[in-house]
Amino acid sequence: MNRARRRQQLEMLIGLLGFFTAVSFLAAAVGIVRGNPGVTPSLVLLGCAAALALSIRAWRKAR
Repeated sequence: MNRARRRQQLEMLIGLLGFFTAVSFLAAAVGIVRGNPGVTPSLVLLGCAAALALSIRAWRKAR
Protein backbone atom coordinates (compact mmCIF):
# COMPACT_ATOMS: atom_id res chain seq x y z
CA MET A 1 0.00 0.00 0.00
CA ASN A 2 1.16 3.51 -0.70
CA ARG A 3 2.74 5.22 2.34
CA ALA A 4 0.76 8.42 1.93
CA ARG A 5 -2.50 6.50 1.74
CA ARG A 6 -1.60 4.45 4.81
CA ARG A 7 -0.79 7.61 6.78
CA GLN A 8 -4.07 9.21 5.72
CA GLN A 9 -6.01 6.15 6.83
CA LEU A 10 -4.23 6.15 10.17
CA GLU A 11 -4.91 9.88 10.61
CA MET A 12 -8.59 9.28 9.98
CA LEU A 13 -8.58 6.42 12.49
CA ILE A 14 -6.81 8.62 15.06
CA GLY A 15 -9.45 11.32 14.62
CA LEU A 16 -12.28 8.85 15.06
CA LEU A 17 -10.70 7.22 18.09
CA GLY A 18 -9.88 10.61 19.56
CA PHE A 19 -13.51 11.63 19.35
CA PHE A 20 -14.76 8.44 20.99
CA THR A 21 -12.06 8.67 23.67
CA ALA A 22 -13.18 12.21 24.53
CA VAL A 23 -16.84 11.15 24.66
CA SER A 24 -16.09 8.14 26.85
CA PHE A 25 -13.97 10.35 29.13
CA LEU A 26 -16.90 12.74 29.54
CA ALA A 27 -19.28 9.85 30.25
CA ALA A 28 -16.95 8.44 32.91
CA ALA A 29 -16.37 11.87 34.48
CA VAL A 30 -20.09 12.65 34.61
CA GLY A 31 -20.73 9.32 36.31
CA ILE A 32 -18.09 10.06 38.93
CA VAL A 33 -19.35 13.61 39.56
CA ARG A 34 -22.93 12.41 39.95
CA GLY A 35 -21.85 9.80 42.47
CA ASN A 36 -22.55 6.83 40.24
CA PRO A 37 -19.12 5.56 39.17
CA GLY A 38 -19.15 2.41 37.13
CA VAL A 39 -16.69 -0.10 35.85
CA THR A 40 -18.11 -0.19 32.33
CA PRO A 41 -17.45 3.46 31.41
CA SER A 42 -13.94 3.16 32.82
CA LEU A 43 -13.23 0.01 30.80
CA VAL A 44 -14.58 1.62 27.64
CA LEU A 45 -12.33 4.62 28.28
CA LEU A 46 -9.36 2.32 28.83
CA GLY A 47 -10.04 0.47 25.58
CA CYS A 48 -10.43 3.68 23.59
CA ALA A 49 -7.27 5.17 25.05
CA ALA A 50 -5.28 2.00 24.33
CA ALA A 51 -6.54 1.84 20.74
CA LEU A 52 -5.72 5.52 20.28
CA ALA A 53 -2.20 5.05 21.62
CA LEU A 54 -1.59 2.05 19.35
CA SER A 55 -2.85 3.91 16.29
CA ILE A 56 -0.63 6.92 17.07
CA ARG A 57 2.31 4.56 17.43
CA ALA A 58 1.53 2.96 14.05
CA TRP A 59 1.17 6.42 12.49
CA ARG A 60 4.61 7.45 13.74
CA LYS A 61 6.15 4.26 12.34
CA ALA A 62 4.53 4.88 8.94
CA ARG A 63 6.63 8.02 8.32
